[in-house]
Amino acid sequence: MKALNQSLDRVHLRVVVVGLVFLALVVALVLRLWSLQVLAADTYAKKAVANIARSVPVLAARGSILDRNGQVLADNRPSSVVSVDRSQFEVPDAKVKGQEDLTAQGQMTLIRLSDVLQTPTSTLVAEMNSPQALPYTDVPIATDVPQDQVAFIVEHQPQGDNWFPGVFAGIEPLRDYPNGPVGANMLGYIGPINSTETASPKYAGDAGNSSVGRSGLEQEYEQYLHGTDGRTLEEVNAQGDPQGQLSVKPPVNGDNLVTSIDLNVQNLVEQSLTAGIAQAQTEVDPTTGKKYPAVAGGAVVMDPHSGQILAMASYPSFDPNEWVGGISEANYLALSQPPYPLINRITQAAFAPGSTFKIVPAAAALGTGMANGSGFYACPSQVTLDKQLFKNFEPTDGSSISLAQALVQSCDTVFYNFGQQFYDRFVNNQGEVLQQYARDFGYGKRTGVDIPYEAPGLVPDNTWLQTVHKQYPQAYPYNIWLPGYTIQMAIGQGDVLATPLQVASAYAAIANGGTLYQPEVGLRITKGDQVIKQVEPVVKGHLPISGADLALIQQGLQGVVMSSSGTASQAFSGFPLSQIPVSGKTGTAEVGLTPGITAPFAWFVSYAPSTNPQYVVCVMLEQGGFGAQTAAPIARHILEGLNNLPLTGIGQGAGITG
Repeated sequence: MKALNQSLDRVHLRVVVVGLVFLALVVALVLRLWSLQVLAADTYAKKAVANIARSVPVLAARGSILDRNGQVLADNRPSSVVSVDRSQFEVPDAKVKGQEDLTAQGQMTLIRLSDVLQTPTSTLVAEMNSPQALPYTDVPIATDVPQDQVAFIVEHQPQGDNWFPGVFAGIEPLRDYPNGPVGANMLGYIGPINSTETASPKYAGDAGNSSVGRSGLEQEYEQYLHGTDGRTLEEVNAQGDPQGQLSVKPPVNGDNLVTSIDLNVQNLVEQSLTAGIAQAQTEVDPTTGKKYPAVAGGAVVMDPHSGQILAMASYPSFDPNEWVGGISEANYLALSQPPYPLINRITQAAFAPGSTFKIVPAAAALGTGMANGSGFYACPSQVTLDKQLFKNFEPTDGSSISLAQALVQSCDTVFYNFGQQFYDRFVNNQGEVLQQYARDFGYGKRTGVDIPYEAPGLVPDNTWLQTVHKQYPQAYPYNIWLPGYTIQMAIGQGDVLATPLQVASAYAAIANGGTLYQPEVGLRITKGDQVIKQVEPVVKGHLPISGADLALIQQGLQGVVMSSSGTASQAFSGFPLSQIPVSGKTGTAEVGLTPGITAPFAWFVSYAPSTNPQYVVCVMLEQGGFGAQTAAPIARHILEGLNNLPLTGIGQGAGITG
């Protein structure tokens, strides 16, 4: 009996325990329901609303880029765009490679889209899974879609069987460059915004399919051009069909950029450069007997009194419209091959400036007392300095000539001797005189132009030599500054490098009386009729030269073109120099044993009219031969157009307004 009672007690205890556990579960369930229905009611109500709401980005139109006269350089045009919500296709991530990774519904939708858009499904899948597309955003898969195709998609969306779930068609602003490759390196191009940018406060609230500037003015003035995207909150049903708008946040379009560029001048310069390069490729190098490669080049026109750039052309160019909507990998790779069309030859590449650099040793020689306006200097065909033979460009011996005449004839041996004297001053602890003058002329440092990725050029000095000797001991085996380094630099050879914009800026300072301006392409930022920002001229410095010495150099540069012994006199034969006097300097830069380089680089830099300069024109041709032979005719062509003269030499026609 006692055993039976103990057994009943154990059963009773178990029933009580089970009952308590059940009661605890009931209490927990009641508390959870109370929490969900009372405490978290607002939170889940919001989530419920979100489940039937879809946020649709409304892209802001980028601001326009205009020339100084209001002509369009970059603008927007309305484009019919078809986009997809990848979640409706159940694409898990950007690693999806093909149609087989989609659901049955996604595959059927894709087939229908392919039929309507007349585009292979593989292309549509590639667009959907573009690495440039951000997660959780609608992905554009087709732009500039014909209206009949858009209408078909829209008409078949709200039907019960919904042919196109997760597919949306609308009008979006598409970047447009109406002049194609004209000024492309200066204007730049746009590209899809990336995840790092969307996470920054700068682009807070932007749509995932926005575009940003990736080079040129588009990048430099991005903060003004970009604008702020808007949002439309749409109510949708379980199938994703729009049921109406819940709220609208309109976009704020970007501001406009008015540039100093004159589109007429830009076209003139582009056409002159292209024709001049084609002409240079027909010329024969007397040294090799082969035609000049003339693979690339650049030309720039500047206002010497403000630094404003009127035209900037780089050859070869590209069409920035290729980037609109995303450039293909094949096209990008093609543009990334020699001769590298994406490089702006005016600002992003530096070259040996050749004899255009001689204004620097001329100024330094005058400023240090090595030379004076009344002195005469030997111009032999060759000279031996530090046991090395240095030859003049002209093989015949010349008489003693003035410094101005040395510029007119571009006598190398005069400047070689100056280089030796600059070296002697250096070893006697009197400083690197030539280098300091070069920097005061703006060489060896960025000009500050409002275009990204500007190259600084190079003014080699002893500190630089120690660095490159450690880094490249085979190329620079000596850690001692040798006389030849300075002697070669005195004629713009050796390791000195300059961009065409640096050369143009230095000659602009010569032309305007000694003021070195920062080159500028932007003039002002506007919103409608309101000026948001005005770009004022910036003075970067003043040339370290007296008025009398400057006048002497100006006299020599005028003689380069207008004297019968000037190196550019033949190129300007027949030009109305009595009405429009021109000053300038030729340059022919040898590149020695550089691999792949078979011909010298041709330079010509000028300003006109000499007595009241309005324009500085600088031309450079890579492997284009002699400056007087190929670069000077291009500059003449440009100056003829600028002054509304008949175009001669490399083309026919009237001036820029004709």
